[in-house]
Amino acid sequence: MVQANVTSNDEGSDQREEQGAPKHVKRSGALDNYAASLADGLEEFFNGKSDEPLAGLLADDKVVWHDSIRPGQSFVGFKQLQVVRDLLRGAVPDLVLRLTSRPLHTSEQGMVLGYWAAQGTHTGPLGPDLPASGAPVSWEGSVVVRTTQPVSGRSSADDPEGHDAPARAAPQPEAAPAGDALKGVEVWWSWDPVFLFRQMGWKEAPPAAAQEEAAEGPVEAEEAKTVPCEEPVTEENDLGLRTAAAARRAYATEAEAVEAAAAAVAAAAAAAKRVGESAAALAAAQAANRAVVELYFHTYNTGHFAVLDHIVDPEYKYDGLLDLGDKRGRAAMSAMMGGWRDCVPDLAIGHELFVAVGSERVTFRWVIRGTHATPGSKLLGVPANGARLHVMGVTTLTLRSGRICRKISHANAAVTLQQLGAARAPRLPGL
Repeated sequence: MVQANVTSNDEGSDQREEQGAPKHVKRSGALDNYAASLADGLEEFFNGKSDEPLAGLLADDKVVWHDSIRPGQSFVGFKQLQVVRDLLRGAVPDLVLRLTSRPLHTSEQGMVLGYWAAQGTHTGPLGPDLPASGAPVSWEGSVVVRTTQPVSGRSSADDPEGHDAPARAAPQPEAAPAGDALKGVEVWWSWDPVFLFRQMGWKEAPPAAAQEEAAEGPVEAEEAKTVPCEEPVTEENDLGLRTAAAARRAYATEAEAVEAAAAAVAAAAAAAKRVGESAAALAAAQAANRAVVELYFHTYNTGHFAVLDHIVDPEYKYDGLLDLGDKRGRAAMSAMMGGWRDCVPDLAIGHELFVAVGSERVTFRWVIRGTHATPGSKLLGVPANGARLHVMGVTTLTLRSGRICRKISHANAAVTLQQLGAARAPRLPGL
């Protein structure tokens, strides 16, 4: 059974451990300067001080912004970002957002990674379902920005077909001409709105009540936008399914996967010791880290849990929605993976974004598809009912000596509960 953690918003623990640049890696260059300006620009934008600094750092009407508040769809253009910001500030007029991981982390492919935290008082409505409550609220998440910096050090894991296929149904950002200043062309703004919604007074409907409402007829237009009608999804037209299939097929047997895991961890540990020697050494460490994380996806898709004995650090800690109790290390990882696999027999988890960050981290946008169909199972407390799932989020894994020691993950659990038939996500007009 997979149970939600309903009592905390990661408790701010992720930011404290994510502070600063990766050790042994010298920071310099245009991308690091851009990252410093980005942190300031994001704070000024969300805090209502000025839009100009952030607007100057993004590709204006072409920037693609993936926000957990509207999973599966994207905002395009800076004006749409202003709509999102204004909706939040209308509900929380004293909103204060700060970037908690300074300096921001820079990575291959011209990517920037950071963590943020926001707080304020709920004195205005957040749509018709969340009227002003006067409650103090706080929430947090991560931001990943792809800039116009030329792509380098790309892993074949990004696309097993060997070409840069776009995420299905997502608008594709346009790169700026050579010689232009760095611009953010694609942003992943990841958080779990369910924590904010609950602080504002949102209550999930009991499963039976939600199912009775669903049986009365189609959902309203505003709600329907969260799960759009689409053509049939296949490996050919969906990058997430394609990378999931590649991970599943990477090793024919658990024994082969275990052997590969032992070798991958040893290679990553050795590369980590040399990371400060040169740019080539850093690139080698990043490639080795990606190889370990690909085994994470293989295990998720196959249930070859013996792999976890090699790739998971004994002190591994998870920060996210699921309630794993006091579990650490392999027990925590296997509980998380096993919980999903036990509930969703046709589980497929792939990635649409997959990059190494510094010398210790790998960040990816994951996509889960499957059916909650195992008799007697419960997913987020909801009994199996045949619900079809399309869940996505952004995760960063931190590695230590070649093993995964930390996972920070954000996704919109309110929409997941709606897909399970257990709740209706709050309506957010205008998004």
